[in-house]
Amino acid sequence: MKRIISLLLFSGFIASWCFSQTANNPRVTVEITEVVINGGSVYIAVFSNAESFRNETPFISFELKADNRTLSQELSIANGEYVIAAFQDTNNNQKLDYGLFGIPRELVGVSNYSGRGFPSQNFDRQKISINNLTGKITIGLYKF
Repeated sequence: MKRIISLLLFSGFIASWCFSQTANNPRVTVEITEVVINGGSVYIAVFSNAESFRNETPFISFELKADNRTLSQELSIANGEYVIAAFQDTNNNQKLDYGLFGIPRELVGVSNYSGRGFPSQNFDRQKISINNLTGKITIGLYKF
């Protein structure tokens, strides 16, 4: 009987700790601007480190329907540094298409990028910090 009670108390402690860790994650709104309405779904990927960014294996990814010029999605992720990338899939093949010289054919946006030149493939240049003070991150989509 003591084992069962101890096990229940321990399980309750672990469950409350896990919930408190999730509850302490900052809530951040990712806003995507310059979306072409009904121009194809917008895919958003969140990369948590340089290796995942380089290998294009996101920590979190999701799809939004392009029913407005500005789209938003709320995230709850741990404090840290991330790169957030987005593209609008105009031909609905669920991947970013590239043309000659590796130039994207579809609208593309990356965190910490203003639309001038090409976005860097360097995690450290594109990363943004997310913490309890971060409320909204705005990413514009650009055509090259």
